[in-house]
Amino acid sequence: MILHLMPARMREFLERHIASRHYASWVALVSFGLTLVPSVPFGAVLCSAVLLDNRRWVRIWLLSSVAAAAGSLILFAFFHHLGWDQLVARFPDIVQSGVYARVSGWVSAWGVWALFFVTVIPLPQTPALAVCAVVAQPLPLAFLALLGGKGLRYGAYAWLAAKSPQKARAIAARYGI
Repeated sequence: MILHLMPARMREFLERHIASRHYASWVALVSFGLTLVPSVPFGAVLCSAVLLDNRRWVRIWLLSSVAAAAGSLILFAFFHHLGWDQLVARFPDIVQSGVYARVSGWVSAWGVWALFFVTVIPLPQTPALAVCAVVAQPLPLAFLALLGGKGLRYGAYAWLAAKSPQKARAIAARYGI
């Protein structure tokens, strides 16, 4: 099962709260935290949470998507207010990585839609958000784009874990999730 790849404390946290009627809210709290401090890919946590209780997969998916979008919006606003010079000074890897060139091209071409695409595809989220944030985007539109992207991606993960747990486990094993 995917659970063995999660840190023991996170697994214990999920297992401790599974009986709670607020289980989906606890998973969403983890989603919010891992969006702000990305130490473990939340996709693995989401699949594990759904595998633990697939009856509540829709609620887990929806609340986790909203929480992740809120966390992403906080990062987006933070990076926007830093400005490009400070951003490059604090995170020089952003400019050197291929993510910068790809995402900056998307932002110039599509604006707020680039945020949507960045959150749907499996790119490193924090550097991509930082690049998107340099261009001024209205925060309400940015939140909707983030919510749509996170919702689509997390919906696919949660649906797969709920409806086809064996395939979810096989895919997770193949990609090291």
